[in-house]
Amino acid sequence: MTQVHSVADVSEDSGKNDEIPGGGRHGRITAVLRHPGTLAVLTWLVATPLAAMIPGLVNINPFTQRGADVPLALGGLVVMVVGGAALWRRGPGTDAVAGVAAGLFAAYIVLTLRTALHGTPFGFEGIDGDTGRITAMATRYTVSWTSTDGIVADVPSEYPPLFPWIIGKLSVLSGVSAWRLMPFAEIGTVSTAVIAGFLLWLRHVRAPLALAIMGLGIALYGGPNKSYEVLILMIFLPWVLSTFLTPPRGRLHWLAAGAIGGLIVLVYYTYVVFALVGLIALLWMTWRREGRPYLLYILKVGAVTAVLSCWFTVPYVWAMLHGGQQLDVFESSTISQLPLPFLEFTPLGLVQLAGLIGLLCFRRSVWWANPLLLIMVSAYLYRVINLIRYVATGHTGLFYYTLPLISMCLVAACVLSFGELVSRLPERLTPPRPAGAAVLAFLFVFVGFGYWGDWMPVNKWHASVQGPARPTFNSGYGLTNSYTMHAHAQVFPNGAKSHFARSAKDGKHSWPWFPTTPIQKAVEGVLGAGAAPRTLSDNEELFTYLPWNGYIGTDRGSSYGPVKWDARFAELNRLAAIKDPAQFAQASKATKFGAIDVFILHREGTDLVWRPLRDPGVLRFSPQQFGATNFVLVNDLPRDTVVAIRRPAG
Repeated sequence: MTQVHSVADVSEDSGKNDEIPGGGRHGRITAVLRHPGTLAVLTWLVATPLAAMIPGLVNINPFTQRGADVPLALGGLVVMVVGGAALWRRGPGTDAVAGVAAGLFAAYIVLTLRTALHGTPFGFEGIDGDTGRITAMATRYTVSWTSTDGIVADVPSEYPPLFPWIIGKLSVLSGVSAWRLMPFAEIGTVSTAVIAGFLLWLRHVRAPLALAIMGLGIALYGGPNKSYEVLILMIFLPWVLSTFLTPPRGRLHWLAAGAIGGLIVLVYYTYVVFALVGLIALLWMTWRREGRPYLLYILKVGAVTAVLSCWFTVPYVWAMLHGGQQLDVFESSTISQLPLPFLEFTPLGLVQLAGLIGLLCFRRSVWWANPLLLIMVSAYLYRVINLIRYVATGHTGLFYYTLPLISMCLVAACVLSFGELVSRLPERLTPPRPAGAAVLAFLFVFVGFGYWGDWMPVNKWHASVQGPARPTFNSGYGLTNSYTMHAHAQVFPNGAKSHFARSAKDGKHSWPWFPTTPIQKAVEGVLGAGAAPRTLSDNEELFTYLPWNGYIGTDRGSSYGPVKWDARFAELNRLAAIKDPAQFAQASKATKFGAIDVFILHREGTDLVWRPLRDPGVLRFSPQQFGATNFVLVNDLPRDTVVAIRRPAG
C-alpha cells in the first residue's frame, strides 16, 4: 500500500507565527507550552470548573427560555473571541488557537449539561434503564473491590467495570452516595472524551483537523447517559492508527498503547469486537511489511492490555465457561434502523457521504484511508452476521451498536480527506487563513447549538402575552430530551422530588416512587442497622441506592451471562408453587443460588406479585406462604409494596 505523507499528517503549524524562538531548555519549554495539546489541557482545566459553577451561581432554571439560553450566550461569546484571535494577523498560530478552542469546547459541554441538570441530583435518564444498572454497579463497588454484577453480588460482571468502579470508590472517599455522583461522572467523562480524543488525533493531523473530528464526533454520538461509550469512541480510531499501523510520526510506545488498550477493555470493549476482523487484517498487513519487530511490539501491547484488564476478564471468562447463560436478546428499536447513515439527507449524513467518497478515493494513496475502511467494513460484517443470527436464534450480539463506530469512521474520513485535498492545492489556491477560521467557527456553532438542543429539557418556547415565553412541551422532543426530563422527574428514595419536578411533570414526564427508604427501615428494624440481605425485589431501583445482594434482576434482556437468569427464574417458579409455609421457608433458604432473605413484592388483590419487565411471566405468591414463624410480613408500606423479611436464626 503506497503511503503519501502530506501536511495534514503532522501536528505542527507551518505558518511563521508558529516558529519557536530561541533554543535550548527555554526553547523546549516554550515549545511544550505552545503545543496545542498543552493549551487544550490547560484551558480545559481552568475553564471547566468555572463552567460547572455557573448554573448554581446564577440559579438557572433550565425550564425557562432565559435560563436555558445561558450556554448559548456564553458559547456565542467564546466563538467570537476565539474566532477573532484566529483571524488576527499577529495573533497566535492556528494550531495554538485550535488547542485553546478544544479546551473551551470541552468546557462548553460541561456548561450545557450542568445547566440542563440544574435543580436535580440525578444523572441523565435518572436511575432507569442502562443508567440505573451502571448506578447499581457503582453502589455495589462502594463495598466491593473485585469485579461483580451490580445486582447479583456473588457473580462477576459481564459489563466493563472501570467506570462504575471509579464512581464507587469516589463515593467512599467523599462520603457522597454513588447515585449523586453519577451526573458529575457523566458530564466529566464526555468533556474528558473531547480532550483525550483531541490529544490522540494530534499525533496524526494538525490541531484544527483534530478539533473538527472531535466536534463532529460529539455531534454524532455525545450522549452523557452513555458517557463511557463516548470516551472510547473518541479515542478508539486514533489508538488503532497509532498501534496497528506505522503512522508518519511513529507508533505509540508499547506501554502507552497497552495502557490505552486496557482502558478500552475495562470501560467499553464492544468496539474492539465490532472491529476485530479489520484489526486482524491490519495486524497481518503490518507484520508482513515489518516482520519480527512489529510482532514483538504487538505482543508487548497485548501483554500490558491483558494484565491491566485481567481482574475483569479472567473471572468473567471463568464464569461463562462454567455455565453462564448469554442473554443478548434485548430487541432495541434501532435494530431496523437504516444501516447506511451516509444516505440520510442531513448535515451529518452529507458529512458521512463525503467521508465515504474520501475513503474510496484515497484508499491506495494515503496511509489512513485503507485502515478506516477496513474498520468500517469489519463493523458492517459483524452487523450482517449477527442480524442473521438474530433472525435465526433471537440473540443479537448487540449488532445495533455498530452504527456509532461506522459513522465515526466516516466523519473522521471526511475531515482527513478535506485536509488532504487542501494540502494538495497549489500555493496560489490555498485558502486564506480567515477561511479556515470561518469553517471551524461555523462547525462549532452548528455542533454547539445542536448539542444544546438535544440535552436541554426544553428547547422550544411559545410567546406569552402575560409574561415571559413558556415551554412548548408537545413538540421537538426526542429521546435525548426525555433522558433530561427523566432526571428532573425522578423521585428520591424517600419520596421527595427535585426542584423542577413539577415542570417535568407538565412536560408529561412523571416517575412513580419506589419506597426504598421505608423498605430499608423495615428491613433494618428486623435485621439490624446496616443489614444487606440477599433480596428478591420487584424493582431494580432498590440496588441503585443500597448495596444489597440481589437474587435476580427484573429485566431478563439486560441481565448478564454469569447471573444465569433463566436458571434463577426457574428456581423462583419452583418456590412460588410451594404453598406450605414451613416447606416454603426451607426451600427459599436453600435454593441453588443461595438463600433469599427478603422478598419485596407488589400487592395485586390477594396476591403478592413479582413481575419481570418482559416475559417469561408473572410470579404470584400469597401472604400465607410467609408464615409468621419464619418471616415478618410488612404490608403497610406505600404504593402497595409488601416486604417479607426472614427472621434471624435464634
